[in-house]
Amino acid sequence: MTTFSKLLFAGLFGILYTAFGLTMILSALLPGAAEITLPWMIPTDPAGGFVLCIVGTVFLFAWQKLAAASGDGYAFLCMGMALAALFGIVALVAGLARGIEMLVFGDGEPWSPAGLLVPMFWLALVPSLALFTWGRVFMHDLVGA
Repeated sequence: MTTFSKLLFAGLFGILYTAFGLTMILSALLPGAAEITLPWMIPTDPAGGFVLCIVGTVFLFAWQKLAAASGDGYAFLCMGMALAALFGIVALVAGLARGIEMLVFGDGEPWSPAGLLVPMFWLALVPSLALFTWGRVFMHDLVGA
């Protein structure tokens, strides 16, 4: 892939992750904001929003380094994609654990598979695929084999 596509990718996902993270934090802090964000499947989770903001910051830092033609911009991009994939897996496992708990114990809040579609999970799908393709080149260059 070209540097322009990586620059566009880092900027786009930096903005998306940061926007969704701030939305999750603000919906938890502002009264009445949850009614606006819940129909869009954005939970009121300040900790998850903070994680999304951190991943977005890594992507935006990668965008800044790639735009300046710095040599370490690609490393920040790969790190952002790895963090996105890692936290996407964590969100998936946490959602599945809630579903299994509901099936086994039968009490607690109702669960549906649509509850897995939190921004931390679905935002991680494209960076995970990009990590699979671009990350192989990065690891090959890192190892030098």
